[in-house]
Amino acid sequence: MTDTLRKRYTEHALALIHKAREINDRHADDPTALTVEERRQRKELLQEAQRFQDLAEDQAKQDALEAWAEAPDATQPVLAAQANKANGHATAVGGEAFSEASKRLATQRFAKALRGGVGALTLEEKAAIVENATGQIIVPHDLAGPIFLTLPRLGVLRNLALIRPTTSNLVDVRALTQATAGWGQLELGATPPTDAALAATGPNTITVQDLVARVQIGVDELMDTDANLVSLVQEIVGQQFAQMEDDAFAFGNGTSKPFGVATRATVGGAIPAAQGVTAAASAVNPDQLKSMQYLILSRFANNGVYLASDDATQAIALLKDSTSNYLWQPSNQAGQPDMLFGKPFYRLSGLPSMAATTTFVDPAILFADLQSGYMIADRQRITVQRLDEVYADQGLVGFIFRQRVGGDVIRPAAFAKYLL
Repeated sequence: MTDTLRKRYTEHALALIHKAREINDRHADDPTALTVEERRQRKELLQEAQRFQDLAEDQAKQDALEAWAEAPDATQPVLAAQANKANGHATAVGGEAFSEASKRLATQRFAKALRGGVGALTLEEKAAIVENATGQIIVPHDLAGPIFLTLPRLGVLRNLALIRPTTSNLVDVRALTQATAGWGQLELGATPPTDAALAATGPNTITVQDLVARVQIGVDELMDTDANLVSLVQEIVGQQFAQMEDDAFAFGNGTSKPFGVATRATVGGAIPAAQGVTAAASAVNPDQLKSMQYLILSRFANNGVYLASDDATQAIALLKDSTSNYLWQPSNQAGQPDMLFGKPFYRLSGLPSMAATTTFVDPAILFADLQSGYMIADRQRITVQRLDEVYADQGLVGFIFRQRVGGDVIRPAAFAKYLL
């Protein structure tokens, strides 16, 4: 029960922190542009997150003391911090010493589980990091955090879409997409005002799916120091998850994976035909490309970006004006996107390639306000399961890492498509 409480407090704190980060990221280029209301909301979110952090830490202290009371000979971080304080060597319980001791302990337990499996853990260690009877091990938050930081750096859509932390397997998005507004008095039961441009609506819910990565690590590498082993796992898993996520967010079919932006733009999909252009031949036309900005409402176009597949990006990069100047403007500053017609441009390898026939179905190019139009539902937790025998003859140990994430187009009106 106490583990459940700590987990619940931590998940609440993470959700609030992500909401505060979303407000901050709206003005990443100019933090001074935050409005008074946005600053107030961000301050309240961080204060509430701090409250849940305090609750989680208080619960952890209580759990540690209760565990010591049951086994007085065991070494507990809380008691070690108290002893150091009494000797004048460290900060008070709950301060920096306790935090660092907790991180080191989490790293040691996780590395021990990777090396020897669940069977190598004591009962106390199993209670701390083993999720359930299937033997899946929870990657501690301090160790999983760098993996989630790696995902936006290596991927494209995670940087641009709306991120929604969640603790459930199904996220209801109707509160975001089906609100009713009108001037004057809004009568209950009356026919709400309609907006023809928003008539095509997205899904009511987003399903959180399992993203699985299989990793093989040599026996010698498993014997490396705890820090090096954890760093290796973080880098390998971050690379794999980033690639798999980006491909699914681009063209996932919704079967055991998220719905991709291109999937929702296909014929019969959520994005209507009126918000698209079709190439006369399998070639990019500059006028059609520029017109995409004007196929969606201005409130979406103002924040819109271009997304293109690998071959479409190459075709766009070679477009020239009448004076032989390239239309596409590559970025000359690290961290800043390329530009096309005054809008950010991103190469998204997961989008479908340009068609080799005259039957155009899938969009190789999109123009969209992804912050308004596409949501990623994050469980923000990673688990790992050790495979002891599968690769034993090769001197390797296998691991299955699982992340839970979903995604879908929630506002089709924020997208324009180019069928090539």
